[in-house]
Amino acid sequence: AAELEELLFRDKLSESTTSLWGSGAGRINNVRLAAEAIDGIVLMPGDEFSYNTALGKRTPERGYMLAGAYSGGETVQEYGGGICQVSSEVYYCALYANLKITARTCHMFPVGYLPAGLDATVSWGGPDFAFRNSRDYPIKIVTSYNDDTNELTCTILGTKVDDHYVVMTNAVLASYDYQTVYQESPDVAPGEEVIDQYGHTGYHVRTWRNIYDGDGSLLSSRVEADSHYDVGNKIILVAPGYLPEDNA
Repeated sequence: AAELEELLFRDKLSESTTSLWGSGAGRINNVRLAAEAIDGIVLMPGDEFSYNTALGKRTPERGYMLAGAYSGGETVQEYGGGICQVSSEVYYCALYANLKITARTCHMFPVGYLPAGLDATVSWGGPDFAFRNSRDYPIKIVTSYNDDTNELTCTILGTKVDDHYVVMTNAVLASYDYQTVYQESPDVAPGEEVIDQYGHTGYHVRTWRNIYDGDGSLLSSRVEADSHYDVGNKIILVAPGYLPEDNA
């Protein structure tokens, strides 16, 4: 069995490593649990992988902690916050392994750990991320979190049958500037300003999947996805009665 596995998963089809630098303990815990949940999953040709199915519901009973997540245009605390970094890395690797994507939704706002258009958000009861093993041989997902480097790594192993490789490209088709909005808060002292939310520029990004042969000749190029990232206004809190005149 060990020899067969070594033969089937001898080639690295794709790999991605992203940093969790600056993340809190809750987010790191959730990323580690998500990575452990999908590590070692094997997909036979034609099998479909569902991220939500693989992880199950993110609850405190299952070890998930509160961490930041996007909801309703704001950053909120929810159990399992941060696991989208894992789903995004798997999406990235699935693209570069030239697998068929069957379900994918971009984040509300652009993420900082992967290029725009190459992320995949998930939510229990909401968006899922899924792909199919559209290759001729089994593939294996390998994921891990490194405590020493604060890095998450995802690898897809399988069997290469040719020298073809994937290059993903993207283009910003439109961008939308955010506004600065002032809101009153009884927790802010008179004359002070507290940033409650940093601004996010909105984008419409299109990605292409380009396949080359070993000599660098382009074999095919097709649109992979259109990703629409919302505008997030910058919110500044001031004491009651201290709203700027143009914001009152």
